[in-house]
Amino acid sequence: MKNIKYFMIASLMCFAGSVFAQQKTAKVNTDTAATVLSAIYDGGDIILSYNPLLPVRADSVVVNVYRKGLDGEKLVIANRKITAGKNYKFADTSLRKHPGIYQYQLKAKVDTTVVATESVWANAFAPDIRPIASVFRVTNIKGTNNIVLKWKIDNNFWIRNITVQRSRSKTGVYEPVANLGAQDTLFVDKVFDANEPFYYRLDMAGESSERVYSSTSVFVNPEFTIIPAVVGNVKAVQKNDAVVVSWSNEDEFARGYYVKKRSQNMGDFRAASGLILKNKSNQYVWKDTLSSLSTREMYQYVVVAESNSFDQSGHSDTAMVSFNYAGKTLSPPIDLRILTANDTTYHLVWSVDSLRKGEVASYQLYFKKTGEAVFRPLANGLVASNTNYVEIAKPKNGDQYKVKSVNGDLESGFSLPLTYNNAFEKEFGPKYLKAAVIDQALNIKWLKSETPAVKVYKLYRWNGRAFTLIETIPPGKDLVVTKNYVAGEVNLYQLKTVNMQNVESNGSKVLQVN
Repeated sequence: MKNIKYFMIASLMCFAGSVFAQQKTAKVNTDTAATVLSAIYDGGDIILSYNPLLPVRADSVVVNVYRKGLDGEKLVIANRKITAGKNYKFADTSLRKHPGIYQYQLKAKVDTTVVATESVWANAFAPDIRPIASVFRVTNIKGTNNIVLKWKIDNNFWIRNITVQRSRSKTGVYEPVANLGAQDTLFVDKVFDANEPFYYRLDMAGESSERVYSSTSVFVNPEFTIIPAVVGNVKAVQKNDAVVVSWSNEDEFARGYYVKKRSQNMGDFRAASGLILKNKSNQYVWKDTLSSLSTREMYQYVVVAESNSFDQSGHSDTAMVSFNYAGKTLSPPIDLRILTANDTTYHLVWSVDSLRKGEVASYQLYFKKTGEAVFRPLANGLVASNTNYVEIAKPKNGDQYKVKSVNGDLESGFSLPLTYNNAFEKEFGPKYLKAAVIDQALNIKWLKSETPAVKVYKLYRWNGRAFTLIETIPPGKDLVVTKNYVAGEVNLYQLKTVNMQNVESNGSKVLQVN
């Protein structure tokens, strides 16, 4: 075709500035409604079409064409003489291996005078090209709240910007935390909740498209220490038959508070309340009721804050109150504790008010198993007032106990409950898993447990909301092959061990397989 002129362009750089779609940028002569300069992607090349509709009469015109990219502006056609009134086409064949977004500018001269300047944007890539986050890693710098995100995006020339999104669950609502450029490959996020999961993904928006493409979601569980500030403005006053403890605190790192107390300025402060969760008003009130108070007694109270990493602040200033109440009541036992000499015989022991023990005829023990809703009297839990202990069965983790003072129809309130905590009761079985993909199936291996005796192993997989059971493995095995695995996605597994008493362990460390 005699009007088609081809030129070869050797240089390459992607142009990543803010651009519009090429079909919107071709200049149109309003008198003739004909396109003056256009650029179309065709099989890897850019085809430029120029119709020299000039504002002056001329038989021919000399054109220079420039191409602009990240490497700057380059002259790609120099002083090419063409006939006026004819449509000329040029093919840029140098961009097949160098996709990107480019701007072409054409200047037409008659003699030495520039009589027309035209420009057009060109997308030098196939319309089905999409950005893909081929590498996306999220890690927590140990002991800090810094979350490091690293990635590599194939076809990043397509991208206008990258939005880093964060959520507290894989299928929950994601919130933007950063808006980055197409060339960025690293971002450091800061979080303020420890020991809780965060999910991240990358949303990639295009230069000439409204479409947004997202990476897979990646999970991280940051572990770091948060020490909340010491609580201030603690007050304690008696109101009728109760002591009211109040305080205020605006520390953003506190998730809740504990009230501790002691009597007669003696001994250590002991927990008097459960966790009091943080509220929007930052004002807190807690009542110490008559069941745990004795008349004509002086009490001291402190408040400690607890953070999301379960670390506690130091004690607040001490608030004191002398409690006096004329109502006819019995004083409940205090300072419940469990004693054992040989790990076979257990006794629940308590302390009594020596000044008022003559008012008490007996003590009644109440018991609540782990998972039960209410306390019930223990069968052998009624003892005479000259005894301050009772033998109990070996307690399990989470079992709770209370004691009342009794004299005929008169009963005290409950003592503060004692919860038996055995941090190691469910800490058994394999802790670390290894994995390999063989023949499209996932092989998960562990070290067999020698003690305690194993009844069965159970393999769980995260479904986005909870860990669900996918495999049950006999005790003699140390390997399981599962097809419950999706390549390219984040797969999370945990192995739990069931002992001969049908107690299921807390489980192994979570195994992540992509």
